[in-house]
Amino acid sequence: MARKVPPPDFRYVWLMPGPSSAALAVAAGTIGLGAFGTALWGSGQHPFFFAFALPFGVFTALSLVRSEERRRKGTREVAMAIVPWGVLVEPDAELRVLRWPAIRSIGVEVAHTMQGGTPSVVSSFVTVQTDRELLGGRTPGPAGLEGLTVNLDAYAEEAARPVAVDLGGFEHAGDGATEPVVGDLLRCAEDLCATSQGAAELGLPPGSYRTIASPSAAPETVALLRHVLESGLDAAPPADPRPLATIIAARLGARDLIPDLLRLVSSPHPVVAALAKAAAIRLGAPRNRAGAIDEVASFLFEEDYQRIARWVEE
Repeated sequence: MARKVPPPDFRYVWLMPGPSSAALAVAAGTIGLGAFGTALWGSGQHPFFFAFALPFGVFTALSLVRSEERRRKGTREVAMAIVPWGVLVEPDAELRVLRWPAIRSIGVEVAHTMQGGTPSVVSSFVTVQTDRELLGGRTPGPAGLEGLTVNLDAYAEEAARPVAVDLGGFEHAGDGATEPVVGDLLRCAEDLCATSQGAAELGLPPGSYRTIASPSAAPETVALLRHVLESGLDAAPPADPRPLATIIAARLGARDLIPDLLRLVSSPHPVVAALAKAAAIRLGAPRNRAGAIDEVASFLFEEDYQRIARWVEE
């Protein structure tokens, strides 16, 4: 059965460790005093009113503190950034990269308040569960990670796929996931675009007597590449042919495929995303829509990142 999983719909979610126990105690006292002041102001000629309101406010504050302590138990709170390709742990210190296959679950708890009778999210507490630890961090307001919590398993499966060096997805580059692959992909794209066998596979129109095929894509070629770019887990070949298709699209000047490439710039697979960004930029897409290659750098081999960075400027 085809599985059309939408790509991550967030760009960068920054999480910070929570306040200390002392800060929580101060918060509890502030809430209690606030309840006292409110009761005093609103009681008028009824002194017994705030005598009941103050203990209630303090009880509410202490309940919040206890709830916070229970939530923190067993969780190591750290600075984190959640991006479409995984989680960057302590990005401003000793950076640690967690790709989606290394993450078992993502949890989000929200704290609400009432504004004019309408509930509003004050903050979100996000947990990242791996095989060995539970990390946590918070952000003001909603985290916007609902799609991630639902599709995490699919993102992990997609990110773990080896990269293909053929458009059918049957032959993978290198040993699959532990070697740089962009050099192989660039060479394969060159062969497909410059040889008679490749031209026939791509449906390229005939070239002149000096060239094997026309350097531009025919409608049939565009349709073929679009089909490959739109294939995700639903096609499920052994390897992922989309990175190769992005390079061919850029090499043939297939500007009609810019929208298809832009839909892949947040793909959970870092090689797919980086090459989609690069190909879209080479074809003339606005850089503010394609995004920077640097965004994906932490999830790529250094050699792959350098090759893509050079290729996008050629």
